[in-house]
Amino acid sequence: MVRLNETEAYLGALDRAAHTFGGRRTERVRSMYLGGGFAYVYFTYGMHHCLNVVVGEVDSGQAVLLRGGDPVEGEGTMRANRGLAPDNRTALVARGPARLCEALAVDRRLDGASLLRGELRLCEGEPGRVDSIETSPRIGVSYAGEAADWPLRFVAAFDARA
Repeated sequence: MVRLNETEAYLGALDRAAHTFGGRRTERVRSMYLGGGFAYVYFTYGMHHCLNVVVGEVDSGQAVLLRGGDPVEGEGTMRANRGLAPDNRTALVARGPARLCEALAVDRRLDGASLLRGELRLCEGEPGRVDSIETSPRIGVSYAGEAADWPLRFVAAFDARA
């Protein structure tokens, strides 16, 4: 289990950075049109998986990329999934979209899976633990024109005392 701390939003057909820009419908993005509560998992750069939560209504083509999190439970398994030595305390276990997918053993077989039941679930966290949420432009979408500058990346800082 991880506590998510970084996400990016992709707004569908009007968002040049979204895989569904212009209403694009391919087999790769089929799950983005399912509606809220499903996983959209894609393979990028020929080596990494990325996990998104589909949001919005059916056929809206909107999703939120899960960019990173901190282990809460099962860190040993996550480290093993990533090939990290158990005593390597400096490694970023699940920070970054590819590391997060490796840590949680997420790949294309989970594309289209329900995030409300099954092996991969998105759950509400404990209330009152977030100190702040910073916004910034998304990462790695310079090709998207003005949409590259939209402040749709969100990074949460958690209260260390909680």
